[in-house]
Amino acid sequence: MSHPGNDEIIDNERDNRIALSQKMVFAATEMGIEIVQEIALETLKQKPGMSVKDFTKVLDQYLEKQRSMQQSE
Repeated sequence: MSHPGNDEIIDNERDNRIALSQKMVFAATEMGIEIVQEIALETLKQKPGMSVKDFTKVLDQYLEKQRSMQQSE
């Protein structure tokens, strides 16, 4: 049989984990968007008028480069 005080503690801990998870997802999304904006700015300086399809290829190349750098560590 659970104690009402323990149930509240467990519920609060769960709620805190959920809130922290949501904040982490938002922070990661925000950072990802900022990185894409930086890549877009630099890419458009070098290749003005680039199509979305070509820009997507640039993003794919960036991800591949980051993966290979991460794997070599």
